[in-house]
Amino acid sequence: MAYQLSPSVVGSSLSPLSRPQLAQARRVRAVELFEDGVSNAEIARAVGVCAESVRRWRRVWEQGGASALR
Repeated sequence: MAYQLSPSVVGSSLSPLSRPQLAQARRVRAVELFEDGVSNAEIARAVGVCAESVRRWRRVWEQGGASALR
């Protein structure tokens, strides 16, 4: 999965996300996809992680909601 910056981001003064920020962004996106009924395998491909991570996130989300994933 290749990631390309949009032209509006190239040359901007935004600093790149730290590892914890990137991990949280992936989990937030996964929650959005959970709520849309997307399968674990599709979510894993979309956010660039293994399916086991998505299964673990989904369990945590089902037990404690989105805030539990933070």
